[in-house]
Amino acid sequence: MNLLHIPIFSTLLILSTFKMSLFGEKLIDETRTTIEQWVETEQIISKEKSEWDIEKGLLEKTYALLSSEVERLNSELDDLKESASASDEERSTLAAEKESLKAAAKVVSSSIGSLEIQLKAIIPSLPEPLIQKIRPLIRRLPDDPNKTDLSLGQRVQNIVGILSQTDKFNGTITSTSEAREFEAGKMVQVTTLYIGLASAYYVDDSGKYAGVGIPTSNGWEWPVVEGIGSDIQQLVEIYQGTGEIQFINAPAQIKTL
Repeated sequence: MNLLHIPIFSTLLILSTFKMSLFGEKLIDETRTTIEQWVETEQIISKEKSEWDIEKGLLEKTYALLSSEVERLNSELDDLKESASASDEERSTLAAEKESLKAAAKVVSSSIGSLEIQLKAIIPSLPEPLIQKIRPLIRRLPDDPNKTDLSLGQRVQNIVGILSQTDKFNGTITSTSEAREFEAGKMVQVTTLYIGLASAYYVDDSGKYAGVGIPTSNGWEWPVVEGIGSDIQQLVEIYQGTGEIQFINAPAQIKTL
C-alpha cells in the first residue's frame, strides 16, 4: 500500500513545486514591472520638478520686470498729469496775454495813422545828417495810412526806429562837413556842429563864413553871423579835441516851428 502512494505523492510534489516556481517567476516579473514603473514615475516627477523650478524662476523674473515697468508707467503718467496741469495754466496765461495784446493792438491800430502823419510833418525840421541816416525808414511811411500793405507790427517798428534814432541824435553833438551856398551861388565847404535837434553852428576853414543853423517846419535856415568865425572855429577845435577847453561866446537863435 505504501508503494502505491509514493508515485502519487511524488507527482503531487513535483506539480506543487512547478506551480510554486511559476508563481515565483510571475511575482518576480510583477515586482520588476512595478519597480520599473516606480523608477519611471520618479524620473517624470524629477523632470517636471526641474522644469517647474526653471519656469518658476522665469516667472519670478518676468513678474519683477513687469512690476518695474508698471511703476515706470505710473511715474510717467503722474508726470504727464502734472505737465498737463502746467500746460493748462500756461495756456490760460497765454490766452489772457493774447487778449491783452489784441486790446493793445486795437488801440495802436486806431492811432498809428495819425502818428505817421505827424511824423512825416516834422521830418523837414530834422537835421540833414539825421535825415540821411533814417531815410530808409522815412520811405516806409505810407502816403495814405488807410491804404498800406504794411502790417501793424511793421508800421510800429518803423515809427519806433525813427523816434529812437532821433532821440539818440538829440542827446549828442554831431560834426559834419557840408557844402553851403554863399554870395549868389558861391559854394563853400564848412564844418557844422549840430547841438542835438535844436540848433547848429558852422564855419569854414578860413573863419570868413560862419553862422548858425535854425530848424523850421520847411527845413533849416543858415543865416550868416558876422564876427563869430574865430569863436566857432574854437568851438570846433574843442569838439575835435585839438583846442583848449574853455567857455565860448556863441550866438543863439530860436525860431518857433
